[in-house]
Amino acid sequence: MTIPKRIGKYEIRRELGKGAMGTVYEGFDPVIERPVAIKTILAEYLANVEVDAAVTRFKREAQAGGKLQHPGIVGVYEFGEDEKMAFIVMEYVQGRELRKLMRERGPFALIDVFEVMKQLLAALDYSHKSGVVHRDIKPANLMVLSGMKIKVMDFGVARVESSSLTQVGSVVGTPTHIAPEQLLGLPTDGRCDLWAAGVILYELLTGRGPFVAETPVAVMHQVLHVDPAPPSSVIASLPPAFDAVIARALAKKPDERYQSARDFAAALVNAFLKSKPGSDAGQAAAKAHSVAVGSVPLAPQMTLPPETLAEIESSLVRSIGPLARHLVRKSASHARNVEEFNSELADNIPEGSERAEFLKRIERLEKAPSASIPPAPARPSGPKSESPADTDTGAAPTAAVVFDPVTLAAAEKRLAQYVGPLAKVLIRRAANDSGDLRELYRKLAEHIDSEPERSDFLKGLG
Repeated sequence: MTIPKRIGKYEIRRELGKGAMGTVYEGFDPVIERPVAIKTILAEYLANVEVDAAVTRFKREAQAGGKLQHPGIVGVYEFGEDEKMAFIVMEYVQGRELRKLMRERGPFALIDVFEVMKQLLAALDYSHKSGVVHRDIKPANLMVLSGMKIKVMDFGVARVESSSLTQVGSVVGTPTHIAPEQLLGLPTDGRCDLWAAGVILYELLTGRGPFVAETPVAVMHQVLHVDPAPPSSVIASLPPAFDAVIARALAKKPDERYQSARDFAAALVNAFLKSKPGSDAGQAAAKAHSVAVGSVPLAPQMTLPPETLAEIESSLVRSIGPLARHLVRKSASHARNVEEFNSELADNIPEGSERAEFLKRIERLEKAPSASIPPAPARPSGPKSESPADTDTGAAPTAAVVFDPVTLAAAEKRLAQYVGPLAKVLIRRAANDSGDLRELYRKLAEHIDSEPERSDFLKGLG
């Protein structure tokens, strides 16, 4: 088929790939002057009775994909259609499919396994909370950019490709990444994406798929009825802690799997941290993750008070989960100044508004007198203010009241539902800095990212 010169307003530069239902092109937006990727669905590839329904679903799912604005997800810009095709205009990214890297590299180094899975699960956590289930997570739909940055592709169109369009020939292929409930035609939710993420984790760790057979039918039988070999039995040097992670991720029943991407990510982090330094596997994991978990101690060059470190950890945990504690300790052990400390921690968060928000939260450390850097200029003398604004200046105000221990215990229990064990430290800090109960609750609520959850927290405290 001849490559079209234009699709809509977009100039077509080259063909990027071709599938059973259409073609993906590199295009150029002459108005904004940026490259784009354009995915088409051609009427000629479908039975006539299915064209209208397929285009409708294509449009609906493109709109769902357009809702997702995340640094780990390829953005959807526009949907269009004419008498020949429907098309979706997407962000153009330069990189390589994870599938191709897997074929070249075999098992990945553990640090790379961590990087890929951390970003994939963060993208899935965001999309699921936004009401979008991918349903076609596989290495071919993950683009690896420079610096091991991951972009998830085909959000919004995957449901079309894996539903009625799978009857049009070769779209299904070998169903190695399709969850059992999908194969059985049962209702699905985000847990089918977590199953597929578990398959990818297995492939990254071992260099082979968990369900290997000669025919698609045999693969389907394994997916439905056979538990894969534990990763440590395939690669003897792998820490056994990963076996339990894989077993749960690939549980046949959705209710027995991880119920959220965040839960999956936390379990994966714990598996890395359980590696024993004395074992060969533990030494390999420690070496591979020295940057990520701070297992190589360095001479301290900067000190920060425990309360400050706890607050930074609380901010970082919102973006990357339980690994935050280890990253904070590692960076604090060798950073020469607060600016370097902040920058190093921010590098663990994908670029975008989330990273900017994190840096904004910890900017006040640049004025912290207890850090081993030149202190901020002294404030002019004058009447001391006890307004809430003064609690953010870097000075340590004297508590105006002694709070009832029962009140503090209730607030800590409530806060722990949102920030975990850090609640104890945050309560102690807020109690020392607050002049009344209202200010105490306000300070505690600042550590909860979600506005609805923040309101729920305050409402629960009465």
